[in-house]
Amino acid sequence: MPELLVKKYNGDLVPFDRQRLLSSLKRSGATDRTADIITQAIELESYDGITTKEIYKKASELLSKQERGTSIKYRLKQAIMELGPSGYPFEKFVGELFKSRGFEVETGVMMQGWSVMHEVDVVAKNPDKYYLVECKFHNDLAAKSDVKVSMYFQSRMYDIKKVLRNGDGKNKKAMAGWIVTNTRFTKDAIKFGNDYGLVMLSWDYPESGGLREWIELEGLHPITSLSSLTKKEKKELLAAGIVRCSHLYEQPELMDKLPIKLRNKRGALNELKALFG
Repeated sequence: MPELLVKKYNGDLVPFDRQRLLSSLKRSGATDRTADIITQAIELESYDGITTKEIYKKASELLSKQERGTSIKYRLKQAIMELGPSGYPFEKFVGELFKSRGFEVETGVMMQGWSVMHEVDVVAKNPDKYYLVECKFHNDLAAKSDVKVSMYFQSRMYDIKKVLRNGDGKNKKAMAGWIVTNTRFTKDAIKFGNDYGLVMLSWDYPESGGLREWIELEGLHPITSLSSLTKKEKKELLAAGIVRCSHLYEQPELMDKLPIKLRNKRGALNELKALFG
């Protein structure tokens, strides 16, 4: 059979990677048999020039029919993209990740620097340290946060730190800066950030412990992972400050207060039970 070519997000045509699709399905929790069946189906239905997005959608639909709980996990990357376009729900979601590890969290915090006032996306505190977090949300999966992002945030960190160094000494907490993006960083952005002590967190960076792994480890899937809800219904939940599936699983009555169709509500509850039950 002739080699199947697929189109990546940046427009490049590359050979279809069967093993990569198999691995992604298994990583989501699908059994070997289910992953193999879905991959065979995708190969049969695909054509030269099909986009990776279309393949992802087909695989997600097939997986939801086979193993509903794992389909939520498989949709994770696209679900994070649906936290846009403003990026504010993404900031809230990143805050929830820090909360899951025992931090006291605030979002959209105004902090006085030595020179000017700064708005910090997420401030996470523990007894010893402040974590100031810059969230860079991109609506395009191919977009990357470049070195200007690292340089800009480093200058803001310096301005805020100067206040603490020259203050009255009451606040003895150390401070660390994080930059979190839903896509990827350029190599220069990572090098500059690492050289100046910033923690860089992207979808798959660092190689061990990236954003995807953190979400999966904590089980904090965004509510945009739920296929039973319409985009409008998901936006209603996000506007109400509900960004994680576990929040909805613990308090399903929250949906009663929002314009969500009964059929979709029941479907969402079934998905949540499959994920957490």
